[in-house]
Amino acid sequence: MEMMEEGVPDVINLSYLAEREETELEKRVAEIIKELGAERLMYCMQCGACASICPLARVGFEWYNKKLIKALILGLRDELLDDPTPWACVACNRCTEICPRRVSPFEVMFAMRRLMAEEYAIGSLAIEGLRSLYEYGHAVYMAGREARKKVGLPEKPPSTESDPKALEDLRKILKQTKLAELGLVPME
Repeated sequence: MEMMEEGVPDVINLSYLAEREETELEKRVAEIIKELGAERLMYCMQCGACASICPLARVGFEWYNKKLIKALILGLRDELLDDPTPWACVACNRCTEICPRRVSPFEVMFAMRRLMAEEYAIGSLAIEGLRSLYEYGHAVYMAGREARKKVGLPEKPPSTESDPKALEDLRKILKQTKLAELGLVPME
């Protein structure tokens, strides 16, 4: 398993906590992914058009869209649960635009995220986003405070981050989720 930082795995796989029968899930992984939003998964003909344009494939992620679809069809559940690629997808939607079979690899990637979340295999990229969401009200940390000031904007954007009550309300909601039970994000 690759490490993002020393001692920090790319994916924290807690799938052993799931209450599903593993063999049934392995048999049905493609069907489950279809139910989770990737209705056209089986239309993929593995032409590689999506891979040719995918930023994840270009930077070296192992299970970029084309390979992910093939692995899902083959039922390679465990290999996929240990991979951070679905959490790294930037939702550029280029793969969907170029797909000749209208498979929507983007939807496959997000369906895989849903499966991983249900199986408690949560990517470190997602955990970092959740930490930022809890702390600042944004899943992506809002850098550039100095740049905002230089162009005459307030230091904080007009969002949850600059609204203490909204941020507190968001934190209350997050504390009521399964996320709080797992303890992956410190919530004081």
